[in-house]
Amino acid sequence: MNYSVTASTNPDGYLLTHYGKIKAESCDYNGHLNEGHALVMLSLATDTILDAIQLDTTGRERLNFSAFTIQNNLYYRAEGHEGQEVLAQSQLLAFDEKRLRIFHRLIDAESGTVLVELECLMLGVDMAIRKSACWPEGVSKALSQLAAKQQDLPCPDNAGRAIEKPALG
Repeated sequence: MNYSVTASTNPDGYLLTHYGKIKAESCDYNGHLNEGHALVMLSLATDTILDAIQLDTTGRERLNFSAFTIQNNLYYRAEGHEGQEVLAQSQLLAFDEKRLRIFHRLIDAESGTVLVELECLMLGVDMAIRKSACWPEGVSKALSQLAAKQQDLPCPDNAGRAIEKPALG
């Protein structure tokens, strides 16, 4: 699966990742967007956020620092189909000195229908020792700036949800 993406920001402050149309190879035997492909597409939206906070390729190399995903929660809202034009809408939910919580929505570009949502928890990692570490100063400042730009965005309904243990019996 190869999607060439572009990024932008909409007037509300969401970071956008534009994919173009869903490709045939991204659809499964049920005729809709495959879950693995949806996750890969939304991981590209994570890169859009990382680029915005100075953890693009150049920043990662210069700082010898990265962010690792430690948890994902994926929610399906509607089917995506071959040829459907989609984009991701992304927001920073929260961050502290080492962690980052983000939320993406894969959206039909024409109708605005939400197809898939992804919440991610990420950890800052010093690549020299491959252990969690505090965000470098420039990254921390960029996170604060992004948080300020997005402070008025509503918290997604699914943010913080988890799969509950089924009751026994």
